[in-house]
Amino acid sequence: MQAATEEGTDPAADPVHPVIADYDGRKIDLAKSWEGANICTELPNGEVHCYDTDQEALADPALPAQVRAKSPKTSAIRASDPRDNCAADYWCLYQDANYKGRRLQFSSDGKKNLGDYGFRDKLSSVFYWVGRWSVNYGNATMWDSRSWPLDDRQRDLNPPKGWPNLQDLPYPGGGNWNDKVDVFEINRA
Repeated sequence: MQAATEEGTDPAADPVHPVIADYDGRKIDLAKSWEGANICTELPNGEVHCYDTDQEALADPALPAQVRAKSPKTSAIRASDPRDNCAADYWCLYQDANYKGRRLQFSSDGKKNLGDYGFRDKLSSVFYWVGRWSVNYGNATMWDSRSWPLDDRQRDLNPPKGWPNLQDLPYPGGGNWNDKVDVFEINRA
């Protein structure tokens, strides 16, 4: 995939490399539709699993045992606290402000083209649930890919913290970051 941040790249013309996810016993193309799924999680082996509920997402046996052990107990889910629905040591990206709406969860290093996941320009809040500092200290960078000759915009996110409303984050040149993120990059220390 050509990096969305290279000079001269038109992000609107970048080919989408759809992510095929397991959901409800079938394969779905996230770039086209989530087909009713509410949560999609990138697993350590690169597979993506999607779920209807927080309980299903946090109980997936494909999640590493350490993540399941550090994550909240599925019986204690409280929608008011993002730590109660975000898997430990995952960056949780939410479609709506205040950690609401569809959620995309990433753990592995690298740039994630959100268009491949059907999430481009749909990000409104972010939370990072740090369960094991010694393993997962690091940060993330949000990118808004711009058409040349304009420079791409970027914003670093440094945990431990949540960003409940990207409308509160100033955007270079005016405005805010809500619904402007094209690429999400995770940088593990």
